[in-house]
Amino acid sequence: MIISDKRSIILAYNTVERLLKGDFFHFSKIEEITQEFANFDKEWPVIGLGTTNWYKRNGEAIVEGFAESPEFLWADPESIPPGKLINLNHDHPDHKENLKSPVIGPEDALPQFPFMAIALCDPKELREYTLSAGENVHEWIENKFPSENLGLAAIHIGGKLDEVKSTAACHIPIGGLDLNEGYSLKDNFKFIEYKTGSWSMQGLYGINPTIQQVLSVPGHPLHLHGYEINEKRGGHINQAISTSTTRITVYPIKDINIRIKDLDKALVPVKPLQ
Repeated sequence: MIISDKRSIILAYNTVERLLKGDFFHFSKIEEITQEFANFDKEWPVIGLGTTNWYKRNGEAIVEGFAESPEFLWADPESIPPGKLINLNHDHPDHKENLKSPVIGPEDALPQFPFMAIALCDPKELREYTLSAGENVHEWIENKFPSENLGLAAIHIGGKLDEVKSTAACHIPIGGLDLNEGYSLKDNFKFIEYKTGSWSMQGLYGINPTIQQVLSVPGHPLHLHGYEINEKRGGHINQAISTSTTRITVYPIKDINIRIKDLDKALVPVKPLQ
């Protein structure tokens, strides 16, 4: 499909809806994604998030940087303490011998993303906001963006934040996972709470319910991942409270392009996993 390198866009490799129904088999890899970035201005910011299909160690992926040299970071749910940040561009998780993918064929230790969505952002469209101390970041965004008629956007949040609550997915079953009640399943997520810290968060926002099925879950327009800069730990962000230093950078996004590969076979073999 032809895409314009002059328009901001989210490239969605599979969807959250399909992931949560157990689709680990239509995945993307780092080299495939970065090849597509070559069509864009090398100085365009990239903001993305996703997960891996490592069995019982899915974790939370964070993409940041620029189109020329994006960084693919990953929060490990099985590290001690949970959420240790790994740069997947050049590093392997600890105990990589325990990494297992349900997909037959590719090397298990190489990351495969059954869901990944990355915004290529036009810097000319940038908007910046400074929050007052004590704001719930999710609530602020979900109130502010409709008032500005923002339908689709990529978000970076930086500065000090209080009372951050995060999760790191440790087990998305092959049979799927129901998140209608939110991220509360203790067998499937590691729960992490932080005191005041310096954070970098990357998020995607979509107000349309059909877009939420691609980028998030219904009723939740904001999907946010991030990490504490000094501790190098993070994950999926469920709550964050602003301080006087919290800054939000927003890039309105014009287009979304969904890529789901290798749909020619109705059934695919599943690797036996223990």
